[in-house]
Amino acid sequence: MVNTRKYIFPASSTTELHLQCRLYSSSWSKPCQVTMLTQCSDRLRNGKHFPVPESLLDCASVQPYVHNCLVTLREGRHVYQFSVFFKQHCHLRTNLLLSSSDHIFQGDAVVMRIGVSAGSVVNMQGRDNSLADFIMHW
Repeated sequence: MVNTRKYIFPASSTTELHLQCRLYSSSWSKPCQVTMLTQCSDRLRNGKHFPVPESLLDCASVQPYVHNCLVTLREGRHVYQFSVFFKQHCHLRTNLLLSSSDHIFQGDAVVMRIGVSAGSVVNMQGRDNSLADFIMHW
């Protein structure tokens, strides 16, 4: 799988933010809103935001890399975009939150909202949690 994530190396011009996201952990009985470490491309926090999902997803020794995908949800004239980061491996713990009767998901996932104007991740607010739940259970 090709990695589509962009990375920035910490430098004097980068700033760190903690943005709200939705975590679907195999250790928990329900999804939770948590904060994810995010790096900014400039000090003023106006630049692009680059999430660091490795700060939330466990088991780096079993699977050191993180998959990601972009999801677009259309509801009437509204368009919502989300970025989904996940680890899935046969040696990871079964995630009851994301498994169904016909498919077993082994690993964790985290969902972040992508802003309309900025084109990078932003804080999840309002209905974003319920939209993320809809995406993950569809």
